[in-house]
Amino acid sequence: MKKGLFALLAACAVALSACAGMAISDPAPPAETARSLSAPEAAEEFEKPQYEVVPLSSGSQVRSEDETVVAIYNYQTILLNLRNEGSVSPEDEETAQRNMEAFNSKMHAVHAELAEQGTAFGEDALAAYEEFGPLSAEYEDDADVGADFCGDIISVVLRRSSYTGGAHPNRYAASYLFDLAAGQFIDPTQIAEDPEAFRAGAAALLLEKADGHPEQDAFWQDYADILAHWNEGTVRFNEEGMQVIYSPYELGPYAIGEVELSLGWEELEPLIGPSGMERLGRGGTE
Repeated sequence: MKKGLFALLAACAVALSACAGMAISDPAPPAETARSLSAPEAAEEFEKPQYEVVPLSSGSQVRSEDETVVAIYNYQTILLNLRNEGSVSPEDEETAQRNMEAFNSKMHAVHAELAEQGTAFGEDALAAYEEFGPLSAEYEDDADVGADFCGDIISVVLRRSSYTGGAHPNRYAASYLFDLAAGQFIDPTQIAEDPEAFRAGAAALLLEKADGHPEQDAFWQDYADILAHWNEGTVRFNEEGMQVIYSPYELGPYAIGEVELSLGWEELEPLIGPSGMERLGRGGTE
């Protein structure tokens, strides 16, 4: 009897132990835990903004009442565009929008001014044709804008040629420097750590270049004073360094043509300074 009771108690103990092993409060086995955890999401990768310029063009032919073409004008400026939109961070997207708005506002204004002058240009051509008929010259006016990307600086140069009769067309150049980091157009000297030292130092070097120019004898007598304010003229930065461009009549008579004086990166580096060179995409002279 006692043996039977002992066997029954033992069987109940085994059953209770088995049930206890299935309790929902017990931790899951380590392998099950590893399988149940989801993998962490990979951090989203963004690209740096990649800018490009796209053309903005307009032009027209002006005809007289007898359908004679009396004037032709063509103007091509540029607009700034973000090439990899959608692949940059929200912060860079906001900065890029700011840069494009500031840059394009200026270029739209330049283009609008050219178009307005083109209208007046055509009216002058019609008046000349009405007065002189076929003896009047066909007016031509062309403007073209190009850009060089140098680090955070976009160097823009406009070149224009206008002909209204006579021995030759009138030509001139103009420049604009846009700082992508600042989001605005700047004076060339503002690239340097010490703007005034850059202006004075570059002026001295440009004077040396001018003194050795083959047309130096034909320069205006005050050409040294003109060179001293080189930053107020047409300045271009590109992979070769800095060029200061003087249109006909700016440094001498039309006969000598356009005068370009250049400074290489090795000459510019001590004048601009390390941080300025970095802004221009130059970690040092190359």
